[in-house]
Amino acid sequence: MAKQREAFMAGALKNGIHEKKAQKIFDLMEFFAGYGFNKSHSTTYAWVAYQTAFLKANYPSHFMAALLTIEAANTDKLAMYLGECRELGIPILPPDINASQLAFTVETSRAAQAVLDGITLPNPPVRFGLCAVKNVGEGAIRSMLGVRETRGRIDSLFTLCEEVDQRLVNKRPIESLIKAGAFDDMADGPVPSRRARLFAAVDKAVEHGSRHQRNREEGMVSFFDLAYDDEPAAAIPLPNVPAWTEAQQLAFEKEALGLYMSGHPLERFSEELKAFGAQRIGEVTASLADVWVPGIISGIRPLKTKKGDRMAVFVLDDIAGGIEVVVFPETFAKHGSLIAADAMVLVRGKFEKDEESARLVATELMPIAALRERTTREVVIHLPASSRNTFEALSELLARHRGDRRVSIELAVKSADKPLRVRADVALRVRPSEKLVEEVEQLCGAGSVELR
Repeated sequence: MAKQREAFMAGALKNGIHEKKAQKIFDLMEFFAGYGFNKSHSTTYAWVAYQTAFLKANYPSHFMAALLTIEAANTDKLAMYLGECRELGIPILPPDINASQLAFTVETSRAAQAVLDGITLPNPPVRFGLCAVKNVGEGAIRSMLGVRETRGRIDSLFTLCEEVDQRLVNKRPIESLIKAGAFDDMADGPVPSRRARLFAAVDKAVEHGSRHQRNREEGMVSFFDLAYDDEPAAAIPLPNVPAWTEAQQLAFEKEALGLYMSGHPLERFSEELKAFGAQRIGEVTASLADVWVPGIISGIRPLKTKKGDRMAVFVLDDIAGGIEVVVFPETFAKHGSLIAADAMVLVRGKFEKDEESARLVATELMPIAALRERTTREVVIHLPASSRNTFEALSELLARHRGDRRVSIELAVKSADKPLRVRADVALRVRPSEKLVEEVEQLCGAGSVELR
């Protein structure tokens, strides 16, 4: 550094810097050199930081795909980075056995097609990697990808089971992939119906695949298998079973992926939460001394005070993030029964934040399902032209949920411009609840219930 002083001073004076100021600047640089320049890892860290910043700024989709792949086994970080993708305008495509790879990948061809279709995407989409699906090992994934590489598009669950290595791909990974939505293209109809039918076919498909492989290895077909195996695998029908409810579909996604992919359970309560005045976690600030926050409970830590009183700490997750909630003994004594994994609740409390963390100190808890009772005045059921049996079954169902809210039925009539609205008998009033919605939608179809 001493050798550089003369050159630095000359350059500073030439550029109009006062001599004393230039002297002071160089003295600071010389002091820093005593402990900074000789730390080689500082240079390498700076170089890596520059590279990652450059990649994130110029190739955000590729950067986030790599990051998501690295953290595929860490559900919390995966959810955080998927949230960051949303903020960066990077579309996330669901897992798909015919499009996904082992890792998260960027679908540039899809982005190009979107431009041709007149849709402007700020960044190319990222396809969910199969490595992030729980209960599916890398060996099983590579076996299925090998089938795709050999045969091309996999058109049937039965076709897949004929070709995969069944020592690696058994019932468990197939069920996880169905729950994650990776086989959605192998069936027709609404997504909840597709997944329910595929899930119901797993045992039959695995058995079919085992028999097909055994016969192929032995070079023979039994008389009883002949008629069955004459039918192409792609043509074997899926069983007709009731569609999953929205709640079941989302719960299975959470089980298979550790997060909700096609929606969030809180979304169906959005109108009620808005009317109630609840705040999202991202909207909560220190200025709000008393606030209601909705979310799903996870990461519960039961605790006891020095006196032996029970309390708890848990994480409350909503669509975009999570916050730690502290439930002290007084509140726990009143509402502790509501604290359970995956329970959807509204937490009332005081927001606290310091330099290291933020938390919500709870004063009250309430099941989100109870919110519907508070805010619903009328239950409206939308029906296509239905049979007498459907009406009778619906009447019996509603009778099991008696309450004080009126019921209306809107019938889709072909000859009318708008649905025919029928008010149910005054005696047939109900208590709005999640169970009521679930049972009616199982009978009348997904989305048939509207709470007003």
